[in-house]
Amino acid sequence: MRISIIRVSGKCEFYNNRQIIMSITRKLLAISIAAIGQHAFAADAPEAPAGAAVSEQSVVVVTASLRNHTAASAPAFTTIVTEEDINKSPVNSLPDLLRDTVGVNNMTDSTGRDEIQIRGLGGKYTLMLVNGKRVSSGGALWRGGDFDFSSIPLSSIKRVEIVRGPMAALYGSDAIGGVVNIITKAPTREWKGSIGGEYRVVQPGEEGDQYRVSAAVSGALNDTFGLSLAGEFYDRDAWYATSKSDDTRPARLEEKRAANLNGTLTVKLAENQSLDIDASYNRDKRPRALFYYDYNAAWDWTTRDYREQEIERGTFGVTHKADWGWGNTTAFITKEHARIDDFNSRYNTPQERVLHEDNTYAKAYANFNWGINAVTAGIDLRRQVIKDGVTYLETGRISTDSKAFFVEDELALAPNLHLTLAGRFDDSNRFGNHFSPKSYLVWQGAGGLTVKGGISKAFKAPEAYQLSPEYRTVSCGGKCYLSGNANLQPETSTNYEAGFEIHRSGWDFTAVVFKNDVEDMIVATYDAAGPSRAWTNVAKAKTRGVELQGEVVLSPAFTVSGNYTHLKADYIDETGTEARLENRPENMGMVALNWKMTDRLRSSLSAHYTGKQFYLTQDLPGYTRVDLSLSAKVNRNLTVRTGVKNLTDVDLEKKNKAFDFFELGRNYYVSATYDF
Repeated sequence: MRISIIRVSGKCEFYNNRQIIMSITRKLLAISIAAIGQHAFAADAPEAPAGAAVSEQSVVVVTASLRNHTAASAPAFTTIVTEEDINKSPVNSLPDLLRDTVGVNNMTDSTGRDEIQIRGLGGKYTLMLVNGKRVSSGGALWRGGDFDFSSIPLSSIKRVEIVRGPMAALYGSDAIGGVVNIITKAPTREWKGSIGGEYRVVQPGEEGDQYRVSAAVSGALNDTFGLSLAGEFYDRDAWYATSKSDDTRPARLEEKRAANLNGTLTVKLAENQSLDIDASYNRDKRPRALFYYDYNAAWDWTTRDYREQEIERGTFGVTHKADWGWGNTTAFITKEHARIDDFNSRYNTPQERVLHEDNTYAKAYANFNWGINAVTAGIDLRRQVIKDGVTYLETGRISTDSKAFFVEDELALAPNLHLTLAGRFDDSNRFGNHFSPKSYLVWQGAGGLTVKGGISKAFKAPEAYQLSPEYRTVSCGGKCYLSGNANLQPETSTNYEAGFEIHRSGWDFTAVVFKNDVEDMIVATYDAAGPSRAWTNVAKAKTRGVELQGEVVLSPAFTVSGNYTHLKADYIDETGTEARLENRPENMGMVALNWKMTDRLRSSLSAHYTGKQFYLTQDLPGYTRVDLSLSAKVNRNLTVRTGVKNLTDVDLEKKNKAFDFFELGRNYYVSATYDF
């Protein structure tokens, strides 16, 4: 199977013509705002009463066990972000939303590129899925790629399941910190759709305007076929915290232009069988810009580094599901092809290169019951091919093949007591084989109480480029070379967690303690005899902490929700020196007050605390960000939202110039969605 992306000479007019995006967005918003005055308090059908939202206890999740479970009964601690949560929040990206959930932090770099941490473990230990399928076109890049987060239109998301903790027994490599599974909207029986637009402006600094236009439609073509389509175009100006004309300071938030299209055709093969055919296209461009500046007074030497990246990605997949009476089966195969244009002035000639990455992923599993056993068993097949004639010096490419067998057995020891035992055996042509076991106990008592916990082992396989002896790229800011190492072994971890959940009418509360011990961490080590670095398995890390979250319905009009994470994160380097992991806040918390002002008007005020964290040689101070949002249901079809993010204009550079990341300055937004 091969997916081809047709590159048309020149540039896509809609994609690059920002005036079109701006015009569409402004017209949508102008119509919407004008309508508020006439219809904001119109008496259409009443909405559900406040506090009637479905609790997480009853929401069905699939990520934690590859079978339907409520969030409470699943053998893991899971956070659910619903479509409603996305629509009412003031965020403008998926990472921006995830950072406000318990146990999760978005560690952006100096130009705003995202890296999701779960329980103190970096982005490379977080596995990202879309409908249970891996998304990964960043394997060709060593660092600086956050393209996967912008590959799914926000308007196509039904919910996001965030599993905190390792899931290697089911998903294999990378799922040490946790799993983020994006569930998209399936075709519906009745035809319905939506169009939306958003405009955001940053008050301090210069530029930074953001525009988004989205559309989605779904319905049944006939009794056999259903169709779902979604698209999104996003344009963001670079944001300069001080002045654009200051050529000694890179933009704090880099410019970005993205286009996403996806679709699903569902075929009803029989009463007990269905077939989903998925296709998607994603394009993400970061135009050329300054990203690093340094002046050495002793040598009177100025360094300016520039970069530019663009990814074009096409994905095609087929999924078969069936209910055979004795059990259910799911089987899919997906093919992902990406072309990456990568320029960096730090590279040796050629400074601009074109990379290609192909990922093929197939999975099949069955769910069936046998006595007290609820069994899930299946196989995984993966193949990754990276073509890069610049850094793979001999062959210009590298490929990795792996296969895995996994089984999970949920034993009903008693009506309210379940023990889950799972294991997965991975075999790779690059690093050999690896076994990942898991043991988890769930007890559901009276009054909505659930107590659960477990022990598991997980691993992260070396990236293909880390394993290749012929791989060579510039590092150390252009002062040395970094090469691959064929003798690398997977990073491994032993993980522990225990806690409880209480879900009652009008309130809920969850408390968890966790500990992760990671060994054989892969780091780049220096060769003192020459200007070279190589990856080796020498480091260790340990993270442990507490997670709390809850919600209380104070009255039919007011609801309070919040979460808190306490984290300790340590690291032992190749010399045996122990230190604190950088950019891991010791304390994080969020509290939100939601007010249902009328049946059609809602508001939310939230405060987000990020505690002190270690960076380089010092502790950076904590800070609090405040957000305010307002939502108006104009009529059955039209919803308008507005708000302010970072209301108090927190500026981290003023708190301490050592901050390597930032909070976007006070920004105002207005958006509108028309449902039909």
